[in-house]
Amino acid sequence: MELSIIIPCKNEERYIGKLLDSILVQDMTIEYEIIIADANSSDKTLLLIDKYRDVLPIKLIEGGLPSFGRNNGARVASGDIFLFLDADCYFDDKFIIFECIKSIIGGNDLVGVLLDSRSSLRVKLAYYITNLIVMCSKLDKPFVVGGFFMIKKDVFWSIGGFDVELMHCEDYFLSSEVNPNKFYVVKKSVYFDDRRFKKFGFANFIIYFIKNLLNKNNKEYFKKDIGYWS
Repeated sequence: MELSIIIPCKNEERYIGKLLDSILVQDMTIEYEIIIADANSSDKTLLLIDKYRDVLPIKLIEGGLPSFGRNNGARVASGDIFLFLDADCYFDDKFIIFECIKSIIGGNDLVGVLLDSRSSLRVKLAYYITNLIVMCSKLDKPFVVGGFFMIKKDVFWSIGGFDVELMHCEDYFLSSEVNPNKFYVVKKSVYFDDRRFKKFGFANFIIYFIKNLLNKNNKEYFKKDIGYWS
């Protein structure tokens, strides 16, 4: 069994090194590869990635918007399990990936983790609420945030991968197709930067989140470009 770690990125010089350091110290016990789908980074992202090639099995491919980059990485992946990571996340626990893999091997198709931040209390609170929604989603339609998203390869392709027509929340629409009885949340934390909150403003981001919840059954709503990834 092999794990394919797929990371879409663009101009991530502030973050990519911390993520790769997190992967480097993981105790996974299985073979793995790292596929980075870069969307023509113009900063020092590629130079930083190159410094890790001697210590990590990195393959660099063409990227684009995250859905495209993730799907592109999945197409060339050789692993039986896919782990999609955002370039601005990191994790301290060296067994977090191992615990997720163990859950997949144990019979689950989709695995998520807890989200956290070290930036501010209100961002931590927002992630705490998100975690509650993720854990409760097992009762209806699973929801895993794309920043740390582990799924079996065959399940991923049976759904059709990430919908590239969606401009945001593509992670929800993919995860919601998985059997809730095959979904599990590992109680370990992944830390994310607060740049989305800063970009939109905290209040506006909460409004954005509420609108997404209200429109969760309206896929057309998520095809509109609201500038989330720009």
